[in-house]
Amino acid sequence: MRCSPLILGLISCANNGTSSSPSNQFQACSAGPSPSIEVGHGELRFETFDQAENTPVELIHGPQGGYHSTIAVRAAHLDPDRSYIIDLVGVIDGLELGGGTPLAQFRCNYAAEAQEFKGGLLVWDAVPEDLHNKRATVNVYVIDPSKETSDGQPVIVAQDTAEYTVWDPALEN
Repeated sequence: MRCSPLILGLISCANNGTSSSPSNQFQACSAGPSPSIEVGHGELRFETFDQAENTPVELIHGPQGGYHSTIAVRAAHLDPDRSYIIDLVGVIDGLELGGGTPLAQFRCNYAAEAQEFKGGLLVWDAVPEDLHNKRATVNVYVIDPSKETSDGQPVIVAQDTAEYTVWDPALEN
């Protein structure tokens, strides 16, 4: 079967020199020698701290009386078949006031061409009045529990730090 030049031209323009085949998209979600992460926030989707330390992130009042921020992590080249420990450390005014260590498996987001973890709870050991409108630093460490250092400690395979503003809508009156 012979293709007309018009059809070939349309196919070429539609492709526009890029490929969106699943194999190319999956490449970003496959294991690699140098995993990397980006810290963001979000319970249902990854959102960047688009205004850096001025990005407001809502303080959630949990049903059991605690207070937390939802942290998300976007990654590249982690092993998709492995579960990781995500160590969340929250710092305000130089004091470590928050933490969380979920065990997670990153999922491939083909549209973003990245692996993602969403909804991590950074639980604060402080009351809302001490957190509202404060600049928070979150340090995130992705730990591979199946690997150990020479002294028996789990291996940190990627880490990142970001800043944002803790915002409590209940205190906006």
